[in-house]
Amino acid sequence: MNTDTKRHIDSARQVLVGVVPNPSAQIDQITNALIYKFMDDMDQSVIKIGGKPTFFTGDLEKYAWVRIMDARIGSQERMNLYSEALFK
Repeated sequence: MNTDTKRHIDSARQVLVGVVPNPSAQIDQITNALIYKFMDDMDQSVIKIGGKPTFFTGDLEKYAWVRIMDARIGSQERMNLYSEALFK
């Protein structure tokens, strides 16, 4: 792991520490985010080769990682969308 990757992981973990003080729950949250991102990466790969996405389709399309991480969305809206997506 290079220093840049470690810095990103530490930064993400630090954000969760204030919200989720239990280390076990932090691991759960980080794991959920990684799986969520991986699902969107798979959809984006399929779209690039002309296929149709599998995970973020229909009513769930607005929850795609690329949409939630859009720079035009504020942090509170991003968090609300992400939380809603995990629930759905």
